[in-house]
Amino acid sequence: MNNQKISIIIPAYNEEKFIQKTLESIKNTATHLPEIIVVVNGSEDKTFEISKRYTSKVLNFPKAIGPSAARNEGAKIATGDIFVFLDADTEISNNMIQEVIINANNNVVGVCSAVTVDEKSDKKLRAKIFFAFKNFIHRTKFYKGSIALIFCSREVFFRINGFNQDMRIGELNNFIKRAIKIGAVYKFLDNCHVITSLRRYEKQGYLRMFLFWIKWKVALAFKIDKKVTDKYFE
Repeated sequence: MNNQKISIIIPAYNEEKFIQKTLESIKNTATHLPEIIVVVNGSEDKTFEISKRYTSKVLNFPKAIGPSAARNEGAKIATGDIFVFLDADTEISNNMIQEVIINANNNVVGVCSAVTVDEKSDKKLRAKIFFAFKNFIHRTKFYKGSIALIFCSREVFFRINGFNQDMRIGELNNFIKRAIKIGAVYKFLDNCHVITSLRRYEKQGYLRMFLFWIKWKVALAFKIDKKVTDKYFE
């Protein structure tokens, strides 16, 4: 499977502070340069201009269409056999692409371990605990979720019709759940990682965000999640 082509699809909304580092990390991959697609999702800053320096495949939507729709639009023009969906504020380790190539096949949906950017000393411990917990539940498959990156085969993506555009949050885990339902194998890559931001957690507070996700999961089970979802964007 090592001859498979990789497409990295990045939805981006007002990410001028982060997108350059994200794209630099992709360019710095040692052996296999993937196709890079950035979907600028209603941005009002320089996200589009910065992205154009790194790839010719930049879709620019003047009005926000949402991250799920942005990912789906990127997939429409992707030519790769394997799709990697990456958050715009997230760098990848140098061996990430190679590890995806080694582990990907036509019936896979996968994630990897995650760490955060160096936080201020009073916040660093909280960030480490957060990522240790998330990586543990994904690694053990106690909860088949993701942080900032998902990869899958082109076949799996189109069989489940991409991301659910009606979901404003939780769309990544919903994607994984639907992929597994059609028989895709969930993989956790421990030999590579992403470096991502915890902006919302730092702003809102870790405990508050943790309790929010529990509340949202319960509401989702009873199909009354819309009101809880709206609180996320306040």
